[in-house]
Amino acid sequence: MTIADNWVESMQEAMEVPRSARLRLTRNGLTVVPVTHAHRTTQRRIENQIEERLPGWTPVGEFAVVPPREGYKPEPDASALPLDQVRSGKSEISEALLPFVVEVVSPESKHRDYNTKPDHYALRGIPAYLIVDVLCARWTLLTRPVDGEYQHTETGVFGDKITIPVADRILTLDSSEFMRV
Repeated sequence: MTIADNWVESMQEAMEVPRSARLRLTRNGLTVVPVTHAHRTTQRRIENQIEERLPGWTPVGEFAVVPPREGYKPEPDASALPLDQVRSGKSEISEALLPFVVEVVSPESKHRDYNTKPDHYALRGIPAYLIVDVLCARWTLLTRPVDGEYQHTETGVFGDKITIPVADRILTLDSSEFMRV
């Protein structure tokens, strides 16, 4: 990690951002991004379904994936951990523990969610990456990472069931509960 990477990380930790916004590192620097009602509602509904449909696991959100790679720690909107792996005092989760990650698309994040983050998550070996696009009511599930690229893609519209492999079971999300902008 370079001095600049350390500076960005320390600035992100030191800045107070309203709950209705997120601080993101983009090509343009640190950016405060508003979180839409559709984004937050969909994120919450995904977390609720994880809790209901994946016994022995708990939903997690608002965390950074570690270790940093090229000075970057992605911050997915949701995932799940086995109950015995939850560390209540931590806001970072090791990439090795994550069976999948979810990103809910915002106008500001669309390019990154579709074009940058798949590479980051596949390079980390995260088995599945779900993109939930509240802007157009569609979802994309990427699975089977090999050499930094996901090998399989499924897409659908809100209303379809989404099946995500999680360890030795399957999580089925009902996308009819997701909200469109």
